[in-house]
Amino acid sequence: MKTLKTLLLAGAAVMMAASCTTGGGTAPSGDGMKVGYVRLDSLTQLYTYHTELVGQFEATAKKMEAELIRSQQNLQAEYEILQKAAPNLSKIELERAQLDFQRVNQNYQALEQQRSGELAQEEAKMNALVKTQVDKAIAQLQEDMGLDLIFVYESNLLYGSEALDLTAKLAEVLNSMDPPSEEE
Repeated sequence: MKTLKTLLLAGAAVMMAASCTTGGGTAPSGDGMKVGYVRLDSLTQLYTYHTELVGQFEATAKKMEAELIRSQQNLQAEYEILQKAAPNLSKIELERAQLDFQRVNQNYQALEQQRSGELAQEEAKMNALVKTQVDKAIAQLQEDMGLDLIFVYESNLLYGSEALDLTAKLAEVLNSMDPPSEEE
């Protein structure tokens, strides 16, 4: 989960920087540049679609974890059977049993790697969906408010007046958007 948040924060920071350089918004007025910042940790809590995605991701992770625990228990049971039977087996039978156990262990390790890869793919897919939505919302917010710069508070800003905090406004824009379709 920590990795997910870190990836989301990094992705949002990159896309915010990119959206600021795309030339959107209005030219500076006599008042100077129009700037704001977003608190990504708060945004992840306020953005309902992100919360839904995280819930789905965690449910998938729990299912995979349960499957791995069952497989690990089966592996442990195989080992205990081998340990109990070992004194009564001939040398050839013991070697065959050990080879069988190694095969079961390799299958478990392969399953563990496969599930880990699947989970990483799910996380990347989720982050890409969120990034796409945040990109669109930032572009809309930038256009609506005529912003020249949007900073990420956690990584680029030491201090910002509460009046410049765009987190709630960005969350409103995100929450008013339709979730992306599966094709996006």
